[in-house]
Amino acid sequence: MTNFFSQIIFKLLSVVFSVLFAFSGSIGGTTPEDVVHTPDDFTPVVRFVACSDIHLNGDETQQAAIRFANLFTDMYEYAESCEYKNLDAVIVAGDFTGGGAEKEYQIFNKIINENKKEETQLLAVLGNHEFIDYRDVDASVGYDVYRKYVNEDVDTDIVINGYHFIGVSYDDNGKTFSGKTKWLDERLAKATAEDPDKPIFVYQHPHPALTVYGSGNWGDIDTRAVLSKYPQVVNFSGHSHYSASDPRSVWQGEFTAVGCGSLSAFMGNLNYIDGDKDAPGNSGGAWLVECDANGNVSMKLYDIENRMFFPDIDYYFTDLSDTSKRTHSWQKQESLDTAPEFPENATVTSYVDENGDTIITFPEAKGYYHAENYKITVTKKLKTVYEQTVISEYVRATDNDVSVNLGQLDAGEYKVKIVAYSPYAKKGETIRQTITVE
Repeated sequence: MTNFFSQIIFKLLSVVFSVLFAFSGSIGGTTPEDVVHTPDDFTPVVRFVACSDIHLNGDETQQAAIRFANLFTDMYEYAESCEYKNLDAVIVAGDFTGGGAEKEYQIFNKIINENKKEETQLLAVLGNHEFIDYRDVDASVGYDVYRKYVNEDVDTDIVINGYHFIGVSYDDNGKTFSGKTKWLDERLAKATAEDPDKPIFVYQHPHPALTVYGSGNWGDIDTRAVLSKYPQVVNFSGHSHYSASDPRSVWQGEFTAVGCGSLSAFMGNLNYIDGDKDAPGNSGGAWLVECDANGNVSMKLYDIENRMFFPDIDYYFTDLSDTSKRTHSWQKQESLDTAPEFPENATVTSYVDENGDTIITFPEAKGYYHAENYKITVTKKLKTVYEQTVISEYVRATDNDVSVNLGQLDAGEYKVKIVAYSPYAKKGETIRQTITVE
């Protein structure tokens, strides 16, 4: 009965969240033919990386530390392959440490000192994790440690090649932004007065509320209220870890918002009830962002685990100051969504691993977007032995089959039912198959 009521609540919440997000953006649908990709003759004048949520633990052999170092290596290699060869900045939108300990800052700086070139500016803000170790005594100590290791200014407005980059950290309690809204508004007003049509790049740790994927659970209202006054803003945020590969992680409404996901692990929340879940296996990523002299913005998503760009994720924004020309509103991206389909003759295979667990594998389902999740039900003689919703392989740039551990099952025959769902909750095809556990 609990599962039944959870499903009912999930469907109601899905409707509520869809309506809220829809009204927070511009109205209207689109077709695949209307989608504009980065043109071949696009020539950037500024290039930067936007990432978040590294969660360094002070050990330079930590996977997150290795990934952060690799990010510099790989992005410099990409830049060198282009006509415009600079990597002008790396944005870290908070939570670069696990708790704000000095040993974690030391590893952060060690990675930067060994990998960042002089041409590249580090643009970091404090996330909530930079305060965790100090909250029991005085959270504001988080500011002191940040100033010691990163920057005397916790909030910055830096101009790179004519474009403003504005970073705003939490208040010194590590929880709110109410004390920062006046400063942020003033900096945005000043940048707008200089050129009302030029993009302004803003970054802070939590998502602006009711914008990108995860902002319903992990969003901030105060920053949203300020940013909504400035249509040319392109905002980068983290905090939720929700997968940047999900189309809902890019949103256009009163401004443009982009979710950075995480360098440590992409996550999702599949029913608003059971809590956040890590994607299967190792995952993580960062955005490579370029802007040309006319204010057009191109974005590619980089898979830091497999060290390659997602081949089908390419965003191109024009006319950012004109909200009537939004190309990636919630409604337009949702209107592109189609029910995911499995490849022809798709089958489920199974085996028992060395631990005695039964593993099933099956191919990914795709519509216009990759499937976001699969609802899997396994029964034996009408008794349900496994029922879970799992995040798909869309968190990776590689084209992998899905593997799911069903745990230890008794020998016998089992009926497997797998239903695919799109990012916008469109129910797709169903695979039904019998497997045998020896």
